[in-house]
Amino acid sequence: APAAKRPLTHQDYDSWRSIVAQQVSRDGKFVAYAYVPQDGDGEIVVRNIASGVDWRAPRGYRPPLPPPDDPGTNLAEYQAEQARLLRPVFTADSRFVVFSTEPTKAEVNKAKKEKKKPEDMPKNGLSIMDLSNGTVKHIERVKTFRVPEDGSGFLAYQLEPTASARPA
Repeated sequence: APAAKRPLTHQDYDSWRSIVAQQVSRDGKFVAYAYVPQDGDGEIVVRNIASGVDWRAPRGYRPPLPPPDDPGTNLAEYQAEQARLLRPVFTADSRFVVFSTEPTKAEVNKAKKEKKKPEDMPKNGLSIMDLSNGTVKHIERVKTFRVPEDGSGFLAYQLEPTASARPA
């Protein structure tokens, strides 16, 4: 007799992963995307099309956001804005992919349990993946970043203020 199938639970739903914010490099040699569960830590995946090799880097936890309360909100625009926050960005010369990172779910839960102030909560960061070998450099406490559309060798980012830099 076939084995009985168990009913699906919320844990099952939470573990399902989605591919979002897909990007193709200008030279067409790489594809990058965020691979995220419904509830948990996600990762960025970069695939070399010619060799079929995948490189993966952790990108942290983005809690699911409820839909907007305003009935006049354009849901497609809302979803596009959420995907933009996850989107990996290729440099113009296709040598690097840059993406934002967030604290892990465990770090966020620990900070909440310890009742940390908002300024003491774990902060977002920035990762830069070298597409010649898949190595990743991480920069802590990055608030925002931009990669130029044309030109290479430049990346602009804004750091979160440190405790010593904040006004008393």
